[in-house]
Amino acid sequence: MGLFTQNKQDPALAERDERLQRMELETREVRAQVEDLQELVRHLDQDRDLLLGALACLRPGEDPEVLAQTLLDLCFKPMELACFYVALADWDQDELRFVLYQEGGRTRSHPPRRLSEGRGLSEKVLAGRQPIYIRTLEAGRAAGSLLTAAEEATGLIPHSWYGVPLGWGPRPAGLVSFQSFHTDAFSESRRRVMDALGALISTCMSARQAP
Repeated sequence: MGLFTQNKQDPALAERDERLQRMELETREVRAQVEDLQELVRHLDQDRDLLLGALACLRPGEDPEVLAQTLLDLCFKPMELACFYVALADWDQDELRFVLYQEGGRTRSHPPRRLSEGRGLSEKVLAGRQPIYIRTLEAGRAAGSLLTAAEEATGLIPHSWYGVPLGWGPRPAGLVSFQSFHTDAFSESRRRVMDALGALISTCMSARQAP
């Protein structure tokens, strides 16, 4: 009788085990979706804080170096940047001047370049008057990325590069560049935040030039 009862229970036990396995799988899937949603919310909160911080700290009419340093302080760690710089274009003097260049955790002196040479990604941003996004190290090399002395010496080269023109019209006032050691580091939403930061610092610089 006991043997007969055990045989009758086997299909029920198997069905129960199958249900438990399905529930466990569904639970893992839901947990993964929740974690993805939490990560998205974290990034949205971070982007909001960045924009609110920029609105509060960037002062119209301040010196470009001060504005650049303020923007660096706001976004370098939250965006996990490897390099950040702000460069101004003097079209009459044919010069691209780097007012702030942060690389490898240090502020470095970066020599100016002639705009007419059009050698690097910065000049391409200015010539095209629109942002340029480089997702990989190979794409950067193919697009004409120029290595700094520190990059050549250490071999530590950013893989992602995003440049945003400053100002409007046929002659942008300059650009801001965000860089990361990670491949394809900047999502579309993060690049929109960078665009907004570029527009905000442009407005602040324009106020300084206004009569």
